[in-house]
Amino acid sequence: MAPPLLHLAIPQLPSGDLQRTADFFRDRLGFTDFKLFPEHGHLIVRRGSAEIHFWLAASEDEARHHGSASSCYIRVQHVEQLHHELVQLQAPFRYGLTRQPWGMHEMQVDDPFGNAIRFGEELSD
Repeated sequence: MAPPLLHLAIPQLPSGDLQRTADFFRDRLGFTDFKLFPEHGHLIVRRGSAEIHFWLAASEDEARHHGSASSCYIRVQHVEQLHHELVQLQAPFRYGLTRQPWGMHEMQVDDPFGNAIRFGEELSD
């Protein structure tokens, strides 16, 4: 019997407004693939291999409450190019490209409901 094979982990984050979340990921983060399921309170956004799912909170305040404690980390190749692109898209950075002591070159953007979306590339020695 073959052992279980795990695949990508996909974060599930809160949203107070699924369309607003989709618009933000398209307009500010350059995501290109969206599947909105309003009848189920669910949104899927994708860019490349990155995929994030969103669930509709009971209110925008509840989404912000949960979002302030939620995050997603996306590993990137060529993070400097992505940073330049996100600057052009006027993404609201919490912090721009920073070399972190844990060996990552990363940046963070907060979505409209406070979810931390971090992009990082491993630093070479």
